Amino acid sequence: MMALPNIQLLRQFVQYYEQSHHFPERTSATQRKQLFIELERQLNCQLFNHDYQNLNSQGQLLYQRAKQLHSQLNNLLSDQQHPIQPQQIIIGIDEFVPCQSLLHYYPRFISELSLQQLKLVQLGSQQLSEQLIQGEIDIALRVARQQKPAKTHSRRYCNLSLALACAARHSLSKHQQLSVEQLQGHRQLCLPHLPIELQLNRVNCWQLEHREILHDLLVLGMGWAFAPRHWLEASFRNGSLIELHLSNYFSPTKLEIEILWLSSQRDSQVAHCLNLLGLSAYDG
Repeated sequence: MMALPNIQLLRQFVQYYEQSHHFPERTSATQRKQLFIELERQLNCQLFNHDYQNLNSQGQLLYQRAKQLHSQLNNLLSDQQHPIQPQQIIIGIDEFVPCQSLLHYYPRFISELSLQQLKLVQLGSQQLSEQLIQGEIDIALRVARQQKPAKTHSRRYCNLSLALACAARHSLSKHQQLSVEQLQGHRQLCLPHLPIELQLNRVNCWQLEHREILHDLLVLGMGWAFAPRHWLEASFRNGSLIELHLSNYFSPTKLEIEILWLSSQRDSQVAHCLNLLGLSAYDG
């Protein structure tokens, strides 16, 4: 019965035996013979013929098994040097989508999707469309548009809560109920890509490029605005902003968000993404 040899010795045995037949110049015949003799000593059996040039039947069997082991070890070491890149899902969002909700549930998202990486990127609406078509992002969430998406993509809708607000110092804050006419007597602050029906004062309206500017001008009392509620919650709580209510006009309370993804992929990811955001999707 053969003893158990050193693994490193077996790997050298494979290398030296193959070198002796294909690249004899890489090692000397004396080096190879010394290693082969040591292997026979450890195994307590004869593996070669008398001149140590060729293997006997026992040596052939050992060579085949040792060769398999050698290949497996090489593959293992190669994987450690060049690890497989973890699967990644990239979600593109515009500034209206409450990404903090998704980040809050990050561990659950990873667990449910069996993913090792999640990447959120905030982009403009046009960039979202371009990167989705080019495959640079997997899912896009943005303020809904009227035009249909490309035929290769699926679309669903969901709603985000809106609030009508002004600063606590603003004169409008004194009214429990407001008319549209009262609102139109004061400056509206809005972002240019908000739906047109949310622009109630088109005569005196400041178009702002960034949500932070809109929020800061609201707090300073420079006007009133419709904005996603999650933007304003902290300021409602600390009293710097007041929520307003309209009495004689249908006040929009929801902002429609569309979810786009490649039709042939990502169905389960889209469903989980919506669950984590606390959104219920519906067909448009």
